[in-house]
Amino acid sequence: SEEAKGALAKGAESAGTGICSGEGGVLPSEQAANSRYFYELATARFGWSLERVRDVQALHFKGGQGAKTGTGGHLPGAKVNARIAEVRGLKPGHDAVSPSRFPDLETPRDFAEEADAVRDASGGIPIGFKLSAQHIEADLDFALEAGADYVILDGRGGGTGAAPNVFKNHISVPTLPALARARRHLDASAAGDVTLIVTGGLRTDADFVKALALGADAVAVSNAALQAIGCLGMRACHTNNCPVGIATQKDHLRARLIVEASAQRLTNWFEATVGLMKVLARACGHSSLAEFEIDDLTTWKHDVARLTGVRFSGVGPPDWPAV
Repeated sequence: SEEAKGALAKGAESAGTGICSGEGGVLPSEQAANSRYFYELATARFGWSLERVRDVQALHFKGGQGAKTGTGGHLPGAKVNARIAEVRGLKPGHDAVSPSRFPDLETPRDFAEEADAVRDASGGIPIGFKLSAQHIEADLDFALEAGADYVILDGRGGGTGAAPNVFKNHISVPTLPALARARRHLDASAAGDVTLIVTGGLRTDADFVKALALGADAVAVSNAALQAIGCLGMRACHTNNCPVGIATQKDHLRARLIVEASAQRLTNWFEATVGLMKVLARACGHSSLAEFEIDDLTTWKHDVARLTGVRFSGVGPPDWPAV
């Protein structure tokens, strides 16, 4: 809902962080409420024009989403009210369908040319790719060849309002091994200056610290932020009957979400979370969250050690170096 997007934008702004438009186009009230606005250009190009990028701070192509890779998107017509139709350039009451891929962009050169046009129109904002954790190394190479300044890697565990269970449970590489592979590949490709943002099931201060230690430059959150503004986790997003006014277009349900109160709760969550991350940084002997490194981590699980490169903490076979 517009109320939910407003609360997210305001809460993030107050906490000193940015927000992403999502694949549905730019909502003017949301953009106005946040000074670190990421434009997500997805396959349907809802409401797209180069004029849109003059007032955003970054843009990325949505190549995939961890919870529903390769399927595109479908917003039922019952949710496409006049406001959404205006933003997306659609007719009210008609389904909003996103194809599984960009019909007009195929090669790295195609994306590079579009990215250059965006840079020219915007004064040089960063351009990135959102990638589902699938063919990680090959997809990163594609993004690098297209001139990406940043990559958002979405692993299995990421949230979505509506996707088949078979996708949510079985599609995409889990987030932490995906992150470890991405960090290794970027470093091996001499692309350490490309910002690596990870997302997908990371919700707590400890989750975020582990991601930073594994090589992420930043973490993007979704589900945790939604819970902060009032989500009850009822899994009713696709029904248009969200009882707290987040994932619905029904006026009487949307009225239940008080924007300023929800925004403040999100700010509180960000500030409390970062505060706990600082406590963990001090415990590891660091003076900055940017100083976390893989040697700060250890695990007693053989599988985790193999999947992530984190040191094994027990006494094991010769191929398991103990701490």
